[in-house]
Amino acid sequence: MNALSLTVVLTAGTACADPFGPPAAYSPNDPVATIGEVARPAPTAGVVPGYPATTYPAPGAVMGYQVPPPDAPAGLCEACIEPVRKPFQSDHAFDGFIGPVSNPVLAKDPRSNSYARLLFINNNLPGSHPLDGDIQAYALQTNLALTERLSIIADKDGYAHISPRRGPSASGFLNLAAGLKYTFYRDVENQTLAAIGFLYEIPSGEAKVQQNQGAGSFAPFLTFGKQFRENWHYLQTTGYYFPLQASQGSSFIWNSFHIDRQIGWFYPLAELNWFWYTSGGNRLPAAFGEGDGLLNLGTRGQAGAHLVTGALGAKAVLNKNYTVGFAYEIPLTNRHDIINNRLTVELIGRY
Repeated sequence: MNALSLTVVLTAGTACADPFGPPAAYSPNDPVATIGEVARPAPTAGVVPGYPATTYPAPGAVMGYQVPPPDAPAGLCEACIEPVRKPFQSDHAFDGFIGPVSNPVLAKDPRSNSYARLLFINNNLPGSHPLDGDIQAYALQTNLALTERLSIIADKDGYAHISPRRGPSASGFLNLAAGLKYTFYRDVENQTLAAIGFLYEIPSGEAKVQQNQGAGSFAPFLTFGKQFRENWHYLQTTGYYFPLQASQGSSFIWNSFHIDRQIGWFYPLAELNWFWYTSGGNRLPAAFGEGDGLLNLGTRGQAGAHLVTGALGAKAVLNKNYTVGFAYEIPLTNRHDIINNRLTVELIGRY
């Protein structure tokens, strides 16, 4: 075996031991730098198998990748080329997931995300409802990922317009709601994660659109996500919504289920939302029915009532930062409350 063949064998056999680390005494005129008996590649642009092309930096430098110290032991190849998370960056280890669409205030994405979500909701009231007519809402939801597990959530705000067929219309601001979410289980290899969190709804909106009642509401929740069969994703959120002043709102347990199938950039989806009311308020007669996380009417006689809705829709991933989606939702129980049919449209910018 000649010297050139020996050099090639030694270089190929040890390339993963430390793809970045040129020796201190490296000379740009030498084709190969050596440390002891181990040959190492020259610090020129190259490709590490399974990872994007990059230029090997000097020891200790950071160029979008973590770099081992000069005295790091061999065998740390994967750790050496793991991307460095930028401040407030979303958790990109689960980029195959998309969030839920319907039940937009209370159905949660278990990932730690930084995003802005523009929402338009058109809600048709049942013909038998005292208001009849339509309700439109325009909202901006925001999340801020403090770490890859902890995020600040602000999932209710915006402006609502109630236009009954009989009687005057009303427009006004919705309450604000914010809280925290912590991803306590995060299995990247099996694409499984779970998070716990809460929302506090501040009575900051306008009474003419059924907001700003009592001392606000509290909503703790648990959310779970799982990828299966490579391209399928399942999400579920379970929580309990209750007003701090019982007479001013209804309390309920909710379950929101989501399933989608990834077909390249396109995600058809189906969702189911179940609301189980445990108590009612004293603000409106029972004939008005009840709302959800978007509008809580505080109607009387709600204890023991159930509302189940189903939604079909889709999302499109426009690029790595933007998605657009919609869901069309109808009640599946005889009880409709304020929902006859509801269209939810979203645009998400995610960092």
